[in-house]
Amino acid sequence: MFSDNREQLSRSSTFKLLLYFLACIGMIYTVFVHQVYLSSDTFHRKQLDRELSQETEIFTALAGIGNIDAIRTLIAEKQSIASPFTYHIQPISTQTASLSYPAALTGDQPYFELSDLKSGSSLLLDDDTILRIEINRDLLQKYREDLAPMMISGVALPVIVMIAGAVWFAVNIIQKLQRVNFAMNRVLCGEKNVKLAVSRNDDEFDILSIHLNFMIEQIEKKEASLKALTVGVAHDLRTPMARMKLRIESLLALTSNNQQQQELEACHDDLELLLGMFNGLLEIANLNSGKQLISKQRVDLTTVAQDAVDFLQPLAEEKQQQLILRQDAAHQLDGEPSLLFRAVINLIENAIKYTPEEGRIVVVIDAFGIVVIDNGEGISDLDKLQVCEPMYRADKSRSQSGSGLGLSLVDAVMKRHGGELVLRDNSPGLRARLYFN
Repeated sequence: MFSDNREQLSRSSTFKLLLYFLACIGMIYTVFVHQVYLSSDTFHRKQLDRELSQETEIFTALAGIGNIDAIRTLIAEKQSIASPFTYHIQPISTQTASLSYPAALTGDQPYFELSDLKSGSSLLLDDDTILRIEINRDLLQKYREDLAPMMISGVALPVIVMIAGAVWFAVNIIQKLQRVNFAMNRVLCGEKNVKLAVSRNDDEFDILSIHLNFMIEQIEKKEASLKALTVGVAHDLRTPMARMKLRIESLLALTSNNQQQQELEACHDDLELLLGMFNGLLEIANLNSGKQLISKQRVDLTTVAQDAVDFLQPLAEEKQQQLILRQDAAHQLDGEPSLLFRAVINLIENAIKYTPEEGRIVVVIDAFGIVVIDNGEGISDLDKLQVCEPMYRADKSRSQSGSGLGLSLVDAVMKRHGGELVLRDNSPGLRARLYFN
């Protein structure tokens, strides 16, 4: 399930668009958090600088009255309470040349100099020593170390939540679209009465489902109307055509003119072909609708195939073809022998028709049913999807005789027997299998 969802997400344009959008938002948010981090660090540093200035003013006041002992006592107190500053009393000789201090104190008022630095301040205590007040670097570093994880989590957590939300949103959309696609695939495969579920949310997917349900319903109505029209026309035309056939037969018996007799025979043959087509259409329609009742009995497929091969053997010999029957396994089932015989006859007859002279046709009976194998022209993948439709001809040039009803009848017979007609390539040729469940 996880691998299927991952594959669907990788193909989803909705998920990709969401990721691009989140990437842009994430970059903007990262820059914003980084600026917050820098601003917070700068604010903290300025706050320490202000506190440093206040601290220095206190010591400056004490140094101004010459109370060095009070300075030392105050330093000890501040160090005991974890002050944010460090205090160093150093000889003047240890200071760098960048710092300037007066050589001596004059009068009763001590002379001192305060140098404000980013890292600390220096205060002259007497002729030999100075007080160095600095910001506690460990405290500053600890603040930065504590702030960094907060900033990182402030970026990572929203990004994770947004990605999870994008995945959930994309999966939800994909699942809804999958239900629509699955239902439409069922319609494309010929299933009837397909309905898409409509929830109470009344959102855009529910509106889409309502429209698709209406479209499917209209298509089924049009298809049923067209089939009814076709069957009705075939049924209505069959009677007058049968009468015309009888009349032509009567005229053939009465006429003695050879030319007229030939013309009447040609008309008779054409009417025979038309009647066969109409009868085939009616039979297929009755089989698919279940109106034609069939009487099932125990049937041996080997016997059916043997009768079909014996019946068509002369036709194969005319084209110098090898028509071979092979039994790999016995197969018996409950079915209508005459319908199964006609289905096998149609498959073998098609194989003979579309296999070149001196070709080879093998009829195999196995545990799954019957398969007719030839090395003829075969059927393209596109035609395989439509070749079982009535009146469809894979031979676009119509160079071969036929009505396009043979495989339609085979498909209808197999459906009534709970089986399936399966067409596969033989490279070259075709493998047409009557597969019984």
